[in-house]
Amino acid sequence: MARLFKSLVVAAAASVTPVWSLCSHNTFLHPREEGKAVEVKKFGYTGVTGPLFWSSLAPENTACSTGRRQSPIDMTGTSFNMVPSSEIQIDIPDFTEGTEFENLGTTIEVIAKGGSMTFGEKQYTLQQFHFHLPSEHLDNGTSRAMEMHMVWQTENQELAVIGTYIDVATEAGSVRTIPPVAAPAPPTHPALPAPPAPPAPSGAPVPPPTNKTAPAALPARFRIRGRRSHREQEVIMPPPTNETAPVRPVHPDAPVSDAPTVLLETIFSTVDAIRTPGTVTQTPPLILSEVVNIWNSGHFQGYSGSLTTPPCSEGVMWLVSTQTLRISPLTFENVRSVIGFNSRFTQNAPGDDNILAKAGCSAAGTA
Repeated sequence: MARLFKSLVVAAAASVTPVWSLCSHNTFLHPREEGKAVEVKKFGYTGVTGPLFWSSLAPENTACSTGRRQSPIDMTGTSFNMVPSSEIQIDIPDFTEGTEFENLGTTIEVIAKGGSMTFGEKQYTLQQFHFHLPSEHLDNGTSRAMEMHMVWQTENQELAVIGTYIDVATEAGSVRTIPPVAAPAPPTHPALPAPPAPPAPSGAPVPPPTNKTAPAALPARFRIRGRRSHREQEVIMPPPTNETAPVRPVHPDAPVSDAPTVLLETIFSTVDAIRTPGTVTQTPPLILSEVVNIWNSGHFQGYSGSLTTPPCSEGVMWLVSTQTLRISPLTFENVRSVIGFNSRFTQNAPGDDNILAKAGCSAAGTA
């Protein structure tokens, strides 16, 4: 674990640039004074203020078009290190009196009222969390409905972000479990008696009667069993074939519930109060332990990347959860009507040339 943490830290430190954006909003980089108005951001996600033009909006945004460790990325098996949740200690108290919920014009953001994270030798404090629609990271090539970013900061002003995918719940209160393999169903009509066996030849030994039957072939299935702080998923594979399947990392088990996440439903119940950019409201009490428990039942995909908004500063420790939160269809539609679209396009794998720089070279005929 120490080696894994050190490799992530070295990669992050090697790519540090000045930081300012909504991902760093309400941190030391861009604090909002108590009682002051919410500052509406000047960049956007479409047209001439969108990601293609971020580097031209301000001199400090150069990394948006030149950085080699930009975020978000496609979370494939070669782009991250799998980190067990047991190696990251996260403690977020419930916000029993609620907290501020504000509209920055580019996202909607919840101000943290405490929270600590320890990874390796570093200790982080939770600053805020905000939302992107659709997800900014791709889950092995697949976009998800939304993504929540929880922003953390050390005393040395280093940043880490926990990204968590959000899907639309299929049913309001269903619980999805993976059942054991069912026994064969009983026949609907009485079974006909078996015909009598032919008599054995004279002098031949007669085998003793038995009640055993041949075991039925079992289909491929998943079994989930408890193991320490997270569930371990064992995959029983079907018989091998001559076909070669694409290599993909084995993900931990998925959440057992298809029901909406209570924390998200509670937060978004007040989203109508901040439809206008620059507005702020107070949430009801928030139960943060729900999300921590969900994280602890899975893993994190770690890599060193950047802020996903201007100035796209690098040196950010990313931890993308393998677990998923959910919101109801009606809540999703309401939140979408406020957020709209606020996702930066997928960047190249960490260490590769900046995708915009490569596009520029290709357009100039120098690729």
